[in-house]
Amino acid sequence: ADGEPFIFHDDSLKRTTNGTGQFGLMDSSYLRSLDAGSWFSRKYKEEKIPHFKEVLKWLSFSGMQANIEIKPYPGAVETTTTAVLSYIHRYWPPKSELPLVSSFDWEALVLCRSIAPEMPIGFLLDEWDNHWLAKAKQLECYSIHFNHEILTEERVKAVKEQGYVICVYTVNNKRLAKKLFDWGVDAVFSDYPDLLK
Repeated sequence: ADGEPFIFHDDSLKRTTNGTGQFGLMDSSYLRSLDAGSWFSRKYKEEKIPHFKEVLKWLSFSGMQANIEIKPYPGAVETTTTAVLSYIHRYWPPKSELPLVSSFDWEALVLCRSIAPEMPIGFLLDEWDNHWLAKAKQLECYSIHFNHEILTEERVKAVKEQGYVICVYTVNNKRLAKKLFDWGVDAVFSDYPDLLK
C-alpha cells in the first residue's frame, strides 16, 4: 500500500504467512513483521517476505539472471510498475545484461515499454490469444510465456517462426518438459527444477 515492492506470490497473506488480509493493501512495516517461512518448514521460522531490493542485491552478488514478473494489485498498476523499474535501474549491476520483465497485465507491460524502452519484456498468456503476434510486436517483446496447457507443436512453431523466445509454465513433469523442448520451447518454469534434470 505504501509503494514498496516485495517478492510475493499470492494475493492473500493467509497461505504462506502468519498474517491476514490482502497483500497489496498492507504497508511495508506490516509485511516486514510477518513470518513467511513456518508454513513451509520449522527450519524457516521467522523468514521474512523478501523486499525487492534485497533480491536484486542478491542476484547482483550471485551473478544470476532474473525473470521479474510484475503482479500489480488492482488499481496499483502504475505504482507497482514504476517502483519495480526504479529499483531495477538503481540496483541492477550497470554492466550486466538487463533482467527480463514479464506480466499478465497488459497495462503494466505497455507502461514498462514506455518508461524503460531498453528493458526486455515477456508477455504472459494463460489462454490462447489469436492476436498474440500483434500484441507481441506492439510491446517489442523479447519472449512470450505460455501456460503449457494451451500449447501445441504447431503453435510453438508459429511463435518460433516469428523469432520469439518461448517460455512455458508451470512444468512439473520431466516427460512434459522433454516434449516441450522437443517442440522447440526455449525454457520452462517449474516448482521442482531439480526433477527436470
